[in-house]
Amino acid sequence: MNWAWLRFIGNILTNEAVMEPLIAAVIGYGISVYNKNRRYRIIMDLTADIVDYIEEHYKEWGLKGSAKMDKFIEIFNNEFKKHLGRKPKKEELETAMIRAEALVQRARRDSHTRK
Repeated sequence: MNWAWLRFIGNILTNEAVMEPLIAAVIGYGISVYNKNRRYRIIMDLTADIVDYIEEHYKEWGLKGSAKMDKFIEIFNNEFKKHLGRKPKKEELETAMIRAEALVQRARRDSHTRK
């Protein structure tokens, strides 16, 4: 069996001119995935914490209805900027708002089933 072609491909793949850009691309992709997951975790954690915070204080602040979501957006924007150094993108804010509404609805259902 002639393995010359396999050695030839191996030599090309292990060539420094090929390996350096390949390694850089793999590292870049890994960093991108890590940052995306980190940002998602930050959004989820902030959302849960802010919803809890607002649910504990909305009565004393006199908030009702959509004013609670307005307060959520205000606090979320500030906290997101503290953690990531920028304001959230539209999609990130929408994700947080959907998650916040789901958390509130879930808490309401749980409180009704306990009664």
